Amino acid sequence: MRGDLFISASAGTGKTYNISKRYVEIFEEAYRSGEEIDVGEVAAITFTRKAAGEMKERIVGMIEDRAGDDPRWRELLSSIPFAWIGTIDSFAGRILSEVGPFAGIDPDLRVAASSIYRPISRRAALRGMVENEDLIEPLLKVVGLDRLLGALQLGEELYRGKISEARAAAPAEDGVPLHHDPAVAADLAEANRAFLSLFAAVERYRLGEMDREGLTDFSGVLLALRDLLKSRPEVRSHLQGRFRYIIVDEFQDTDLLQKEIVDLLRGSDTRVVYVGDAKQSIYRFRGAEVEAFALAMAEVGSSSGELRTLDKNYRSHPALLDFTNRFFPGIFQGDDPIGCAPITPLPAEGVGSDEARALFLFHPEDEATAAALFIKSLVGREFSFVEREADGDGNVSLASRRRRVSYRDFVILVRKLRGGAGERYREALQEMGVPCYVVGEAGFFDLPEIKGLVSILRLLADPGDDLAAATALLSPAAGLDLQDLALLRLRGGGPGIEAGEPRPRRRVGLIDCIPLMEEGDLAPGRMKRLLRYREVFDRLMERRDLLKPSQILKEAAEGLEYEVRLAERDPLRTKTANFRKLSEASRSLDEAGLSLREVVCRLEDSSFEEIAPASVESEETDAVKVMTVHQAKGLEFPVVIVAETSWSTPPVSSPFLLRRGEKGKGEVVFTLIPKDKALEGTVLFEMVEEEEKREAEEEKRTLYVASTRATDLLAITHSPPKTKASRPWHDLLSVLVEAGEGSGEAPKVVPAFEGVVEVLDFSAIDPTSGAVPTTEERGPVIPYLGLIDPIGPTQESLRISPTRLAEGRMGPFLNQRPGMVVDDDLAGEEEEPLEPKDLGRLAHQILERLGEGGRTLASLGSMEWPTRPPHLLAGRFGDDELQEVWDVLDRLKDHELVREIESAGEVRTEYEILRPFGEDLLVGRIDKLVRDEEGWRIVDFKFADSATASPENEFQMRFYIYLARELFCPLLGARLFYLKDGAVLEVFLGDEEMADFELELSARIKEAKARSMPGNVGEEG
Repeated sequence: MRGDLFISASAGTGKTYNISKRYVEIFEEAYRSGEEIDVGEVAAITFTRKAAGEMKERIVGMIEDRAGDDPRWRELLSSIPFAWIGTIDSFAGRILSEVGPFAGIDPDLRVAASSIYRPISRRAALRGMVENEDLIEPLLKVVGLDRLLGALQLGEELYRGKISEARAAAPAEDGVPLHHDPAVAADLAEANRAFLSLFAAVERYRLGEMDREGLTDFSGVLLALRDLLKSRPEVRSHLQGRFRYIIVDEFQDTDLLQKEIVDLLRGSDTRVVYVGDAKQSIYRFRGAEVEAFALAMAEVGSSSGELRTLDKNYRSHPALLDFTNRFFPGIFQGDDPIGCAPITPLPAEGVGSDEARALFLFHPEDEATAAALFIKSLVGREFSFVEREADGDGNVSLASRRRRVSYRDFVILVRKLRGGAGERYREALQEMGVPCYVVGEAGFFDLPEIKGLVSILRLLADPGDDLAAATALLSPAAGLDLQDLALLRLRGGGPGIEAGEPRPRRRVGLIDCIPLMEEGDLAPGRMKRLLRYREVFDRLMERRDLLKPSQILKEAAEGLEYEVRLAERDPLRTKTANFRKLSEASRSLDEAGLSLREVVCRLEDSSFEEIAPASVESEETDAVKVMTVHQAKGLEFPVVIVAETSWSTPPVSSPFLLRRGEKGKGEVVFTLIPKDKALEGTVLFEMVEEEEKREAEEEKRTLYVASTRATDLLAITHSPPKTKASRPWHDLLSVLVEAGEGSGEAPKVVPAFEGVVEVLDFSAIDPTSGAVPTTEERGPVIPYLGLIDPIGPTQESLRISPTRLAEGRMGPFLNQRPGMVVDDDLAGEEEEPLEPKDLGRLAHQILERLGEGGRTLASLGSMEWPTRPPHLLAGRFGDDELQEVWDVLDRLKDHELVREIESAGEVRTEYEILRPFGEDLLVGRIDKLVRDEEGWRIVDFKFADSATASPENEFQMRFYIYLARELFCPLLGARLFYLKDGAVLEVFLGDEEMADFELELSARIKEAKARSMPGNVGEEG
C-alpha cells in the first residue's frame, strides 16, 4: 500500500471477507519483500464484539490455509491472540492500560455498566442544578426543569465531547437572529451560555464520583485517549511509530471523535484502510455521524490514496438486485456522500430473474394481518432459493435449489419495537397458528412469566400489596383468571357469595383470602395450585430475611413447578429462557445487602444491564422472527418482510441541538427547540429544519438496510395512511406504487416498476374459501394465493377435534355455544370431571411425564406403588385402579418405543395445536411429540390391545399429522401405541395424500353438523 485506502462496500458485497483478506495480504506482501512485521504493527478496529470475533475467525482461517510448513505463517498464527483486533473502546482501553500511567491515568479503571453509570450521571446532574442557582435562573426562562435534567443526562451519555467544544450562542449569528423578538433572543443567548457552564459543572461532579469508584465509561475511554494524545506529544510520537497499518471497519457507524483518534495515531508512514457503506449509517441515536465517513473519503481522495468500490453482490437473487438498483438511486439522489452505484449479481445458472421478487402486501387496515397471511400462503410450498457455489478455482456463482418453505425462512423487520409493534405482529401470527418470537423485545419486566415471580418478591416485602398479589396469581405462578380473582376477593371482603351469607367485618388482603376459599369455588386443578401457592408463600415468609434474592426465586419456582408450567404452552422455550435470565440477574444482587423492596426496584430499573427477553434462536427453531432493522444489520434472511411502513415520525424531541462548525465540530448548542412557523427566518428555526433533514436522511438509510437483508424474496407491507402526519417510509415507497381509486382498494405498480414489483391484495379474503383475488398467473415463484387458509374462525365457529368427528356427531349444543370445544379429549381436569373407572385417563396421566427431564417408565414406577403418585389428581382413583393400570405399564418398561421416548432429543407432552379450516377451527391435543436425529413423530397411547384397532384411530392420527406437519419439521408420521399388548401401528399422511384428506375432513365435518342440527339429534343425543 503506497497510500491510504477507502473501500465503499454496499450490502452483501463481501465486506468482512475483503477486510480479512486485506489484513492477511499486509503480512503476505511483507514476507514476499523480506520485511520484518508482527501483529503489534497492524490494528483492525470494528464496531461490535461480534463483528470483531467474525473478523478474527476469518483471518485465522486464511492464515491456516497459508501456514503449511512455513515458519513465518505458523508464528503469525500463534501470535493472533495478541493481535490488535477489536472494538474501538477495547482498542482505546488497551492503549490507555499501556501508556496511561505515564500520564497519570489509573490503569485499573473499569468501564462501568449502564446500570452503574446512569445513576451517577443523574446524581451529578441533580447536584449541578441544586448547587448552581445562578445558572438555573436564566435557563428557567426558556426551559423547564425536567427538560433541563434530560438535556444534561443525554449530553453526558452521547454528546459530551461535542458540548465541551461548543461555544455559546450570540443573539444573532451571521446576521440571522435567534428570535424575531430581541428580548427573547437575548434570553436564549444567555440561557445557552448558562447551559454550557452548568454542563461543565455537572461533568466535574460526575468525573469526581467516577474517579473515586475507579470507573469510566465508553465515551470516557475515548475522550481520555484523545486528550492524552493531544496533550502529551511524546506519547503520541511513540504510538505513531507503532502502527504501520490501521484498518477501520464499519466506518459509517463511527463519529468525528473516533476519526480524530485515528488521525492522532497515524504517523508519516502509517497507512489507513477505511471500510464502510454510508447507506448503512443508521446509528445516529448512538452518536454515529455519517459526516465522518464523508470527511475521510474526501481526505483519501485528495491525497495519494485509493478510492475503491465493491460492486459485486454475493447475497441476493438477481431480481432483488434489479429492484435495489432501480429504486434506491432515486432515493439517495443528491445525498452526498451517499450515492448508490449499481450492484452486480453473481453469475447465475438456472436462476430465473424475470419474475418479481419485490412484493407489496396490501391490507386497508392491518399490515400485521397481511404479513401473517403472506407467510401462511408460502410455508410448506415449493420455492426456488439461491445458493452460493464455488468451483475448484474458487470462482463463486449462484445456483437455484427448490425446497419447501419453512417458518424459519422469514423475518419481519420493524422500525421500532416500542409502541407495541412486536406484540401486534406476534398476535397476528399466533391467531393464524404461525410460530414466532420477538427478538430483543422491550419490556422484559412486563412479560407475564417475569411479572409473576417479581410480584412474589414484592408480596414478600409487603404482604398487603394487593396489586402484587393479583399480578402473581394471574401469572403462570398460580394460573388464575379474572373471574377466579373476583371470587377470591368476594370470599375475603365483598358481599356474600349467596344471599344470607355472613361477610367479614374488615377487608382481608388478597393473599389472606386464599384460606377462605371453599370446596367447589374453583375447579380442582386450580384450587390445588392456589393452595400450593399459599403454602409456598408461607414457607418463604418465614425465611425471607435469611434467603438471598436468587434463593427466593429458586425456591418459589421449585415449589410452584414454575418451569414445568411455563413449558406446557411454550414450544419455543422463550418463557423458560426468560425465567432463567431473571434468575441470573437476581444473582448479581445477592451480595448487595439490599432489602426485598430495594431488590425489586433495582431489578425493575430500566437500566439494569439493559435486560432484554432471552433469545432462543437456533438452527432447529422453526419460527418466524420479529426484530428491528438495527438488530438485523449485518444479517441476511431468505424472506424479509419490511413491516410497519405507515409509521409516522414524531417532531424533533432532542432537548438540545448542535450547530456544526468547521469539520463538523459542534459550534452552537441550544436547550430549547420550538417548532413554530412564526420563528421562520431565525437561527433556531434553521437548526430544527437541519435536524429534521438529518432524521429524514437516516430513515432512507434504515429502509435500505431493511430491504437489503433479503436473499430470495422481499415483501413490504402497505396500508393507506390514516392521518396527514409525515410517514417517511410510506412516502419513500410511494414512487413504486400509486394509490387505488378508493381508500380500500389496493395500490397499483407504477409503469416504471412493472415486472419488478408486484402487489398482493389481502383486503378481500373470502371467509369461506380463503381465496384471494388475483389478476394473473403468478408462476412457480409466487404461489397462487387462492390456496391460502382463511383469516380464522368467527365467534360462531366450532373448535373441531377428531374424537367426536370420528363419531360423526357434534353434540346437542351445535350453534348454541359459539367457539365451543367439541371433544371430550380436550376437556381437561378443570372442565370435566374424570370417571372413577376411566383407566385410560389414568394411564395417560401417568405417562405424561415419560421422557420429560430424563424420566423413564421405571423411574415413574419407583414410587411406592400402589401409593398414589403426587402428579395424579387426588381423590379421583382408588388404589385398585392405580394398581390395575400399573400392572399393564410395568410390562412395557423395556419396550422399544418406550426406550425411544426416554432417549429422545426432545419430547412435547399433551401438545395442543389449532389450525383454521374453512369457517371452523381444527384443534387437537397430542399425547406425545418425540424428536430424534431423523425428525419428529407423534405417539398416541391407547389403553387397549391392538384387536380393538379401528379406522377411526388411524383417522385421528392423520388428523394430528395434518395439524402438526408445518410446526414440527420434518414430521415422519404417527404411531398408535396399544398399551395392553404392546403393539405399534404406524400411520402416515404424505404430501400426495393431503388433498384427499382435506376432502375427507370436509365431508366428515359437513355430515357431523347435519346429524347434530336440531331435529336430527336422536335419543342418545
